[in-house]
Amino acid sequence: MLMDLIQKSANWSLWKKFESQATPWRNRIDELHEKAIKAASGYQNFGDPGYREGFDLLMECYDEEARFHPLGRRLAEYQVVGSLTKRLLSNKHWEEHPEVLENDIKRPLVITGMVRTGSTALHYLMGSNPDTQCLQHWIATHPQPRPPEREWRRRLDFYKARAELAMMYGLGEGLEAIHHISAQGPEECRHLMAQNFVDECFEVGTHVPTYASWYAKGYHVETYKRHKKLLLTIGSNEPEKRWLLKYPVHLRHIDSFLEVYPDACIIQTHRDPAQVLSSYVSLVHHFRKLQEREAPRREMALAQMEVWASAVEKGLVAREKHPERFYDIHFRDFVKDPIAAVEAAYDHYDQPFSDNARKSLEKWRVDNPQGKWGKHSYDKEAAGLSREEIHERYARYMEVMGIERESS
Repeated sequence: MLMDLIQKSANWSLWKKFESQATPWRNRIDELHEKAIKAASGYQNFGDPGYREGFDLLMECYDEEARFHPLGRRLAEYQVVGSLTKRLLSNKHWEEHPEVLENDIKRPLVITGMVRTGSTALHYLMGSNPDTQCLQHWIATHPQPRPPEREWRRRLDFYKARAELAMMYGLGEGLEAIHHISAQGPEECRHLMAQNFVDECFEVGTHVPTYASWYAKGYHVETYKRHKKLLLTIGSNEPEKRWLLKYPVHLRHIDSFLEVYPDACIIQTHRDPAQVLSSYVSLVHHFRKLQEREAPRREMALAQMEVWASAVEKGLVAREKHPERFYDIHFRDFVKDPIAAVEAAYDHYDQPFSDNARKSLEKWRVDNPQGKWGKHSYDKEAAGLSREEIHERYARYMEVMGIERESS
């Protein structure tokens, strides 16, 4: 609601004047780095300069392509400086505690697949298992060795994460009903990837097609190597616990991911693309409104249809090369019996399912009924894409994976 008021009350000529007077992002590169150094208490080692390729391109795109409103420009700066700061703090921790990198991550369970296919509910459900470890939101946003859960609410970073979520949901009316996140709950890998300025989050939040094209075409092994170092740091107090990860975007760069995690146990979720694309476009639209004055749904829908068609096609190629690395959960089966779907995945990948773990999953399911955080209302064809158009684009994927067309 606050964002709607800002956008409706803003004088367009004043917005244009603000944009023309704003210092170009490419001229603020040193300033942004200096702010991060100050936030990291003076530590200055940004490490491997490879991150500058994505960073510098993003700054150019912010100047030439993004459509920031005044508040959005500040939010983008907060995100950029935050990613730089976390990069510094992570480097500092490795310098002081190199021993955290001596462990390994073996056979992680990795939920991926097309967006809005039930993967978030699956992630939260599996993330309630005390016998595995997952990436909590507050630690994803402030990477550090995970302390015992009883200490979380005594950590300042936990409350920083809560405040950031409150700010996001306060600005984005209806956003929590679309994608609920809690400080203590499981989170995707985007915050870790963003330390290298190689992640989809930048194209979701802003109109940066040149960056998006560069990101889509890249082979991002170095970013995944950093991702692994961060996971080793976070899990260093319980290195023996099996990891559970979730990020649909890993499917977009599945070859890079598997190069760094060759024994990954991938759980790919599936649903009729015509049922999920409009929902995802609605989510992207809500995120865009946080930062930009314009968020054309048709433009976003066409872009996202191609992004995810390419992703599932890459997944098909990868599973031909590595069939043992993939296990599938279809949305209809997950909805019918979530616990049974999880148990079957555990059985496939040799993950014990103790009575205690089963009770934890059952409790989470009872405590978190569908719609707990509100209803996501959207027009299923508001983005201007017909079901026939979507089915045609995803025809091979649907045929190979046996995905049934759902009624609208």
